[in-house]
Formats: sequence, structure tokens, C-alpha cells
Amino acid sequence: MKPCWQDPTVSITTSTNSSSRMRRQRLEPMLRARIEAHFNRMWYERQRPPLPYRLMAASFRALAQHRFQRPRLKPPAPVIVVGNLTVGGGGKTPLVIALARYLTATGRRVAVISRGYGGREGNSPLRVTDPADPARFGDEPVLIAESTGVPVWICRRRAEALAAAMEAGADVVLSDDGLQHAALARSFEICLIDGQRGLGNGWLLPAGPLRQPVERLQEVDLVLVKGAGDPVDGAVRVDLKPERLAALDGSFRLEPEALQGQTVTALCGIANPQGFIQTLTDLGMLVRPRIFPDHHPFSASDLADLQGPVVVTAKDAVKLRRMGGDQTIHVLEVGMPLPDQVRTAIERHLTEWNISHE
Repeated sequence: MKPCWQDPTVSITTSTNSSSRMRRQRLEPMLRARIEAHFNRMWYERQRPPLPYRLMAASFRALAQHRFQRPRLKPPAPVIVVGNLTVGGGGKTPLVIALARYLTATGRRVAVISRGYGGREGNSPLRVTDPADPARFGDEPVLIAESTGVPVWICRRRAEALAAAMEAGADVVLSDDGLQHAALARSFEICLIDGQRGLGNGWLLPAGPLRQPVERLQEVDLVLVKGAGDPVDGAVRVDLKPERLAALDGSFRLEPEALQGQTVTALCGIANPQGFIQTLTDLGMLVRPRIFPDHHPFSASDLADLQGPVVVTAKDAVKLRRMGGDQTIHVLEVGMPLPDQVRTAIERHLTEWNISHE
């Protein structure tokens, strides 16, 4: 019998397996993107959901109501949860970054907790450390840590991440998502709604994009609407503001309008790419979309055939940067200025806890 390294069938099998794996890696993002597109059409183009989806939504509603019938757990210190009612991106992470910067600037000891979605860690509480690897900690925790410098703790059980943050000395904790996580104690809830997409067709999952019934908005402490769109009674409007275009390798920074009139490739793996594409269009760019599913683990093959200047989100940049800097890739850095109503509400809440500012 020939050794395996001399047997041609072994190399053929290995080659076939490798080819199949590469084919699968190329097809999986495409399949996920098609599934997401199918549900987005049903949810946001006001299509009537098929009967099986409506029946499942009724079951989901009963489950959601049962989980939140118990009283809100009280934390030992202020815990501000930033979440939304719909699945997918709604601007939570930029809002958390803005709140963390504001609270830090006013002298509070701030920490952020996150589930760490997309990372391989999270079975036990873990602080995001430098160098922060998104494959280990998740995209959003790494972006928050790099953007704010505050301690960021991840754990799939957010209550354990909260305990770790408190033990480490935080006097105010922000939770990136977690509005539906009943086991997490909280003192203040912020619900952020994407003004452009709104609440979709108003159905719960999977018939619609809602994680909880619309009535949940009456229970939160503050409702924010990102951008223009369908008004929500009592909501405060917030906006994402393009701040600059930065080279992926950090070698230069430009005004956000620097690529006006140029054809660019918009490369992104986020939950709501339409908002990113619209922002680039509003800045005067001619956009070629290159869309991947949310939390997509980029590889060199994803970048192989990109044309012209490439613009990415800050969330995707934390992954792409670890593949090597490239001056042809620009990162659109955005900020979310906090309106006076938001700062006033936060300060009033912290005063109730005797957490003063400098």
C-alpha cells in the first residue's frame, strides 16, 4: 500500500474538498444575503406576511409577553440599556459611543457591556483587550473600545458582564443592545428607531421585524428616532453625521465630501446597508454597492476584484484593518450628536442615583 503522500487519490480528494469548501464560502454569503433581502421586502415594503409566518408571530408574541411579565430587575448602580424593537442595525452602537464619550467627559467611570455577537468568546465575562480582535470579541465591542477607550465587557449572559463591570469599578454601565434581555437589571431604557425604515409592517418575528410588540415603547424611558421618517409620539430625533474619511491604515484623513463626484465601491457587511449607501450618495459619491451579510468575516478574496476607491463603515474597518492597511480603502467615520433632551434626561436620571458630574 502506498503512503498517503504518494497516493494520487489522496491529493485529488484533498483538492476536491478544498474546492468544495471554497465554493461553499463563496455561496453562503450570497444565500444569506438573498434570505435577508426576502424578509426585508416582506417586512418593509408592507407586504402581507404568509399565513405560516403570521401564526408563528402569534406564538412569538405570547412568548415575548410572558418573558416580560416579571418586574424589571433593579441594579446596584445606573445601567442604561440602548436597544431597539426591530432586528438589524438601527444605529445603537454609534449612540452607545456618543453616550460613553459624554459620560466620560463629565467625569463618570463608564463601562460598556455587550453580548459580543460574532466573536468566539463570551461564555464567561471578558474585557476587550488590546490588540482587540473582532473574531474573538465581536465587531461592535471592538469598535466601541477603540472609539471611546472605556472598558468593554462581553458575555452571552449580560448579567454576568454587568457584574464584572461593576466589580471593576464602573459607576455607570451602558448596555449595547439588551432591551429584550429580561435577566439584565436596568435602571434606564433607551429605544432607538430607524426613521427611514420605521417599525416595518408592525408584525412580530418572523412575519415582521419586531422583537416585541409596539406597546413596549410605552414602557421605555426614552424613545429616539434616527433621521427623518415616520414620527413617534414623544420621540426625540437624533442624526448620524459624517465626520471624515480616513484611510484604513490611518495614514490620512479627509473631509467627508472629498470623494464627491467619484465612483466608489461601498463595501459593507452590516444589517442595514441601505442607510450607508444613502449617506455616500448624499455626500455626492457615485456608489457601486458590494454588500455582504451582517458580521461577515471578510477574507482576501472579498477584496480581490474591487474597483476604484473603496469606502467602508467603521464597524467593518475593525475587521479589514487586521488584514493589512490599504490607502485605497476609506473609512467613513460618523458621529451621533446628543440633543439637549437626551443629555437632560440622562443627567436627571443619574442625579436620582447621586452620580454627580464634574
